[in-house]
Amino acid sequence: MAGAYKPINNEKINFGTKRNMKRIVHASLLLCAVALLAGSCKKDSNSPTPSANVPIVTTVAVSSIAITTAISGGIVLSDSGSSVTARGVCWSTSPNPTVAGSKTTDGTGLGSFTSNLTGLTANTTYYIRAYATNAKGTGYGNEVSFATHPTISIATVNIPGGTFSMGSPITEYQRDTDEVQHQVSLTAFKMSKYEITNAEFALFLNAKSIGSNGIYAAGAYPTQALIFASSGNHDFGLHYTNAQWVPSTGCDNRPVVGVTWYGATEFAAFAGGSLPTEAQWEYACHAGTSTPFNTGDCLSNTQANYDWSHPYNTCTNSITTSPASTLAVGTYAPNALGLYDMHGNVWEWCSDWYGTYSTAPQTNPVGPASGTYRVLHGGSLINDAQYCRAAFRDNFIPSFHDYYIGFRMVFPQ
Repeated sequence: MAGAYKPINNEKINFGTKRNMKRIVHASLLLCAVALLAGSCKKDSNSPTPSANVPIVTTVAVSSIAITTAISGGIVLSDSGSSVTARGVCWSTSPNPTVAGSKTTDGTGLGSFTSNLTGLTANTTYYIRAYATNAKGTGYGNEVSFATHPTISIATVNIPGGTFSMGSPITEYQRDTDEVQHQVSLTAFKMSKYEITNAEFALFLNAKSIGSNGIYAAGAYPTQALIFASSGNHDFGLHYTNAQWVPSTGCDNRPVVGVTWYGATEFAAFAGGSLPTEAQWEYACHAGTSTPFNTGDCLSNTQANYDWSHPYNTCTNSITTSPASTLAVGTYAPNALGLYDMHGNVWEWCSDWYGTYSTAPQTNPVGPASGTYRVLHGGSLINDAQYCRAAFRDNFIPSFHDYYIGFRMVFPQ
């Protein structure tokens, strides 16, 4: 029989002696070793140690990490003599993930491949390995770990529906001619309690892997910058450092600044809402009042962050040297609806194009269908009190940005 043990020097085998039993065992081990090299002497299929004939694969670094998605992949370096029939990346929240759990399937054969990991959980650490399978089994690459980004949770206030007089009466001091008063009715909505902060906006930028130029190529405005880094004397915004957007030291909870209308709009969509219409903003700011400010006829240095050296009308301030920088959101008392910083701190983008008001009663108006400038409301740290009035309307081109411009957002109720 081919491969059988043969007697040495034609001697007879005596299975009853210890000496001959050792020869048989040694010979069997030798034959198994030879057969193993030929692929015919296999380990138990339940053994965790992979066969020497499985593919050789390596895992590539993880990129484009977001809240529920990421991108990785691998390189199949060798098929070990048997064609690769499946390859991809497997992942788990525990080390040493296998194809028995979550995995992608990304083609066959040798070479590199890209894997899109989907259905992940926010703010969670994952372990991944590239894999490749042939007729002999599955080979795994090196393990890589990463953490998904946390979700953005925006604190909101319920704004009841109602009807109000939008614009300002002709008797209001320092009113502008574009503040024509007219009746507006609105359905209920939710509004962010605070201006969107640097920390919140940085989460969005990093989740979308937006680079130093602030451009989101996969977004609705692929050629427009969403944000500009802050610097110099007005360094209370965001920096781009080590491929990440981070708030300037101590500015996490200050309103995001240097953001364009495009950036505000993209963030709002990412967080599941939108920018407020001009009508929603003014209605929420007034909070049931009909005075220039929701604080009454005056806006004092204890009520808002603006240029305290220029109070409104005949009003006075106990301090006339203002902070000259943004302040943390929620620094001052809220209005009657529980909204903070509706006056001062930063201008807030609205969704509307700037245009002339209609004098006819309106229901849920959204502004003109087109235009050149977008509307802003609320005034800022650099402005006199008159520009912080609820009815005052400013307007800039949507790509404009500066250290005194931010936003808040709304959600359907």
